[in-house]
Amino acid sequence: MKVAVGGTFEALHAGHIKLLKKAIEIGDEIIIGITSDSFVEKMGKKVETPYLDRVVRLKEKIDEIAEKDFRFYIAMLEDPYGPVLKEEIDYIVVSPESFSNALKANELRKKLGFRPMSIYVINFVKAETGEKISSTDIKKGRILPDGKSVKLKVNPET
Repeated sequence: MKVAVGGTFEALHAGHIKLLKKAIEIGDEIIIGITSDSFVEKMGKKVETPYLDRVVRLKEKIDEIAEKDFRFYIAMLEDPYGPVLKEEIDYIVVSPESFSNALKANELRKKLGFRPMSIYVINFVKAETGEKISSTDIKKGRILPDGKSVKLKVNPET
């Protein structure tokens, strides 16, 4: 099975790991789309970790979490769809916030003569705060990549 998954993967966290593990579980060929720095900016966001650094960190994380052999390649995303509009893909694994993009991709695939992808939605991973784990909260120092709250240590001697 060929499976697609995509994201910015700025601050790799438990939600990303869940997404990647599901893609690896159902596929033997994985296409991982990573948003380019310019596409992130077009979406009105600020990327602190350059594209190539995000690619390297993602490859390292895949080596850590992979429990079976599979093939994968990384595609630079310059739009919300990337390779899913260019080749046959069996599944796409998404979070709830990107589900609508997957539906739209299937509409576009149909117009291009491709069969629709099965969509597998991964629920958000919650942080200790009860909110979904996000790269933004990690970058702001509110939570750790595993969702645990950041505890400030106070030195009583000062």
